[in-house]
Amino acid sequence: MERILPNTNAAIDIKNLDLQGIKDFLPTIGEDPSRAIRIYKHLWQKCATTFDEMHTIPKSTRAKLKQHAHISFLHLLEIKSCTDGTRKFLWKLPSGGAIESVLIPDENRQGGLSDRLTLCVSSQWGCAMKCSFCLTGDLGLKGNLLASQITNQPLQVSQHLPAGKRITNIVMMGMGEPLHNYQNLVTALRNMLHDDALNLSHRKITVSTVGLIPAMQRLAKDLPVNLAISLNATTEQQRREVMPITRKYSLQQLLETCRTLPLPPGKRIAFEYVMMRDFNDSLDDAERLFGLLKDIPAKVNLIPYNENPDRQIKRPPQSQVKAFQNYLVNRGLHTTVRTTRGLEISAACGQLGKAFQQIATQQKEQNHV
Repeated sequence: MERILPNTNAAIDIKNLDLQGIKDFLPTIGEDPSRAIRIYKHLWQKCATTFDEMHTIPKSTRAKLKQHAHISFLHLLEIKSCTDGTRKFLWKLPSGGAIESVLIPDENRQGGLSDRLTLCVSSQWGCAMKCSFCLTGDLGLKGNLLASQITNQPLQVSQHLPAGKRITNIVMMGMGEPLHNYQNLVTALRNMLHDDALNLSHRKITVSTVGLIPAMQRLAKDLPVNLAISLNATTEQQRREVMPITRKYSLQQLLETCRTLPLPPGKRIAFEYVMMRDFNDSLDDAERLFGLLKDIPAKVNLIPYNENPDRQIKRPPQSQVKAFQNYLVNRGLHTTVRTTRGLEISAACGQLGKAFQQIATQQKEQNHV
């Protein structure tokens, strides 16, 4: 697997470090670790692009930082906008691939846009999980994103927001399986959570996973963020058909792990359930789903499949989705239906992943000019 490295000769991408990492790094270049907090604030709160902008840091320290480190940024290729307010950001990687982030404004009860802005963040270039309904898996796994490349997504998207607006929620549901890139993910999350960095609440960050059990257990101990399980089936065989990871970690093992996770008080595990017509959308499925989750602190997010020409999978009728939801709600299981957003720009759930083909096509065309 290719490791995605920054295109620079500098020894360290300082944004790959959390605060403790910067404290540990400074003595290696003969500098006082007490200066780490000021450097950290310049990086994540003042959006410094060079060390020379860090005027609260002594010139001698800045000179050493320039010698031994650099400040990375993602290269923005394109922003696509949808009529529902969704925006997709396409970033080019130094290795030539591309990743995507999706900014999703929430609607208020009056049908207008609320102050809640959710950013769907990518953690890998491509994905190794090969879920049958997800386009990102078609790429395979090209590489893990560095911690800097993960955290730079919300930092740089924030710079495109109107004055007074900010990203309120982060969902690690973009390209890739977040827990498959564990260490880079955790470093990035620490920088999102820290009061002197992006300063997001742990209640506003959700990590989605297909069910990598050891990493789920580790994350629950390391950070108090929200967990979302991509479930999508109610029997072992059914889940194996659409999610190959089930061959390694069975549905039974996954649910037992969810029952024993050390959740913070008041937190529930979100179970994402992509509804596919005539596959997992029957009331029998709803009955089985309730039976699977009734003894877990759970909430269910139903996701009617976003049809696309690359798959033969169909979306269930709205009446079927509503009946499925009502079955669960009437039995006391908190259940919502995710509103489909960003279809016009291939930014809806499960549709990320065409960026690499787009970049590759552009490069081929340029090479033939």
